Amino acid sequence: MRTALDRPRWQTAAAFAVSAWTLLWIGGQFTGHAPTALGVLDWLAALLGLDGSAWTGRLGTVWAQAGSWLAMVGGLLWAATSERGQATALVGWVAVMLAAEGIGYRPAVLTAITAMVGLVSALWLVALTGGRFVDRHSKLLPGDVLGAGVTAASLTVVVPLFAPLAVLSRIASPYLTRAPRLLPPESGVGGRGGWSVVPGATAPVEPGRARHDGPPLGRRSED
Repeated sequence: MRTALDRPRWQTAAAFAVSAWTLLWIGGQFTGHAPTALGVLDWLAALLGLDGSAWTGRLGTVWAQAGSWLAMVGGLLWAATSERGQATALVGWVAVMLAAEGIGYRPAVLTAITAMVGLVSALWLVALTGGRFVDRHSKLLPGDVLGAGVTAASLTVVVPLFAPLAVLSRIASPYLTRAPRLLPPESGVGGRGGWSVVPGATAPVEPGRARHDGPPLGRRSED
């Protein structure tokens, strides 16, 4: 969860918007009237006193012709998601929602999941045919492929939950007690070796270095 919340500022804003949009779209499927993704935008625009039916109608007409291939693109973008590249999960969700305008919610999501699992499985099978060690060139290792696939799936699933998690994190932030951080030696603050020292306390001794509480060795103290 912490990895999903740790994003650049611009990506945090985009993730919040896509998360809220996706969460309302998914949640609406369990109601009596299952809205489309663009229908959710119409509803949000109506809450603000705006009429967005014209442009959402045009978007729906265009993307309804995309069919299953757009959902497959969304699934491949999900598979490309990593801890350092989480934006692909956002774009993948948008692609899946737009694909659902033409083929529906369930087929779009299942097609995207199939594409994602299919890519990870294909890479894992290729990795089985290769060596087990990395020498001069990068290669696929079965364990790393599965690990990357699990990470991609986890970060993709978290996208709809990002908005409520961000809100809860912001509400709870003033009440959390954070652990002290180690300060770098060049900061000039704290004790020796970057330790954060309580005022009046003695700085910890680095391993291998003796502590001298008296005057420096080799000199006599002056009265």
